[in-house]
Amino acid sequence: MFAALHCAFTGSRISEITQLRKEDIRTENGITYIRITPEAGTVKNRQFRDVPLHSQVIEKGFLKFVAASSDGPLFYPPMRGPRKANPAQTVSGRISNWLQKAGVIPPGVRPNHGWRHAFKTTGLDIGIDGRVLDAIQGHSPRTAGENYGNVSLLAKKRAIDQFPAFDI
Repeated sequence: MFAALHCAFTGSRISEITQLRKEDIRTENGITYIRITPEAGTVKNRQFRDVPLHSQVIEKGFLKFVAASSDGPLFYPPMRGPRKANPAQTVSGRISNWLQKAGVIPPGVRPNHGWRHAFKTTGLDIGIDGRVLDAIQGHSPRTAGENYGNVSLLAKKRAIDQFPAFDI
């Protein structure tokens, strides 16, 4: 459930969420956030990004889940020895199958991109600046002008707080 909520409220790739480690959950200036980082696994642009947690994720007990977890990966057990498959990819595949079987994602739509499209569409519908949405999702600036200034953690938090809760 937590991985799906993170995808819904961040527009992140499923594997970016399933590779999260306990140390990737942080708090700064009263804002609790996840750090999506290549140190944990694959990140398309090979740069970390910080994404605040939506209140529903916290209300559902994510921080308690993190506190009760061992150090290392949150969504799969630590791997010992050589890997035959990427465990974060394996877990993300299972989540995709579960979402499709549950009817959350329509047939023929890849769940990963379904979340990303839904996040962007909802964000634009509720009036969030596209540059802020891009920063949350990890999309690169399209113009030289968009490279000036940073989208702060506070700006991302204000945007994510506007997203409506999901009925789950």
